[in-house]
Amino acid sequence: MLQEYIGGTGGAATGEPYRIGFAHSGDFFPEGDVAADVAVELINTELGGLDGRPIELVRCNIAVPEDSAACGAQFANDEAIDLVIGGLVLAGPADLYSALAGNAAAIIAAPLDVSDYLNPNAVAYNAGALGAGVGGAVFVTDDLKPQTAALVVTDDVAGRGGESVLRPIVEAAGIELKTVFVPPTATAPEIAAALQATGAETADVVSIGLFEQGCLAAYDALQTLDIQVEVVTTSVCWGNAMQEHLREQGAEHPFPNWNFSWFGYNPYVDDLEPSIEAYLTAMDAHGGSDYKYSVAAPIVFDAVMSAAQVINQVGVDNATFDTLDAGVRAFTGPSLIQSGPQACGIPPYVSICASEVGVFRYDNGEWIPKRSGSDGTVIDLSPYTRPAG
Repeated sequence: MLQEYIGGTGGAATGEPYRIGFAHSGDFFPEGDVAADVAVELINTELGGLDGRPIELVRCNIAVPEDSAACGAQFANDEAIDLVIGGLVLAGPADLYSALAGNAAAIIAAPLDVSDYLNPNAVAYNAGALGAGVGGAVFVTDDLKPQTAALVVTDDVAGRGGESVLRPIVEAAGIELKTVFVPPTATAPEIAAALQATGAETADVVSIGLFEQGCLAAYDALQTLDIQVEVVTTSVCWGNAMQEHLREQGAEHPFPNWNFSWFGYNPYVDDLEPSIEAYLTAMDAHGGSDYKYSVAAPIVFDAVMSAAQVINQVGVDNATFDTLDAGVRAFTGPSLIQSGPQACGIPPYVSICASEVGVFRYDNGEWIPKRSGSDGTVIDLSPYTRPAG
C-alpha cells in the first residue's frame, strides 16, 4: 500500500542520496525524529526510494525562535535542497518558512501556530493543532450543547492563537466559556489550580489544549479534584505516554473516558483504515513501536511519505524549487492519516489543504466514533477555515 502511495518501484534504493531538509523541535517531540527515521528506512530499503535513489534527511533542530531563521537560511542556501519538511516547529515557524521562499518548497507536517495556517510559502496535508481544536469546539457546540465550558490551554503562541479562534465558535452558540492559560510544562497542581479558576468543578464541559505531559498532569488534576464531566481534548492526549501513565497508576483501562479530536480515523479500533494500518505496521517493523501513537509520529511519517510521493511524481531529474512547489500545492489526497479531499491555497488559511476532523470517545474499554471519516459523520472545517467570501 505504501509503495503505491509514494509511487515507488519497490526494493532497495541505490546511488547518490536525494537530500530533503527536515526542521523539527526534536527536544520536545522526539517521536517525530523516530518516525522520520522509520519512514526513510522503509522508503530506502523496501519502497524503491525516489526514482530509485535513497532519501537523506538533512536535519536542523529548532529549540528557540532564533533556530527557525537559522534553519531556514541553512536550507535556502543549500543548492542541493529543493524541498523542506517542517516537522512540529514550536518556535518561530514563520521565520523558517519565510526564509525558504523562492528557494525550497515546504510541507508542514503539523501546523501549530496560527501563522502556519496563513503562510503562503508552505502547505499542510492535515488540519493541524488549530483544526483539531476547531473540530473539538464544533463537537462541543453541536453535539454536547453545554451551557458552560472550561478551557485549559498552553500559554504560548499556539495556545493563545488557537483560543482566539475557538472562542467565537463557542460563544456564538450561547455557551459561557472561561479560559485559563498555563505554561507548557505545567504540573498537576498547577493545572488543578487552573481548572478551579475556570470553574471546571461546576462546568458542563472541560476542554484541554495541552501537550503530552500536560495531558498527564490534567488527568491527575481531574482525578484529584474529582471532576467528572465531559472532557474534550485532542489526540495529543491519547498517545503512548498516557497509556503508560494509566498503567503505572493501576487503572483498569489505558485511556481516560474523554473525547479526542483527530484527523478523521481512529488508530485504536480493530477495523483499521488501510493507511493507518500500513503506518502502524511500518512503525512496528522498523523500531518505532514505543512511539507509534505519540502525537508527532504519524504526522511526521505522513509528511515524509507525502514528500516522497510529490518528488516521484515530479521526477528527481526534474526536481527544482518551481516544480516541487507546484507539486506540493497540486496534492489532492488522500493523505495517509487525514480523511477527506485536499485542496491547497484557499483563503484565509492558505496553507491548510485538509478540511476534516473526527472525534472519538473512549468509554470504559470501548471506542465510540462520535464523528468519523470512516462512516461519513466527520466534522467539516470548511465553514471555519474557508468561509465564503
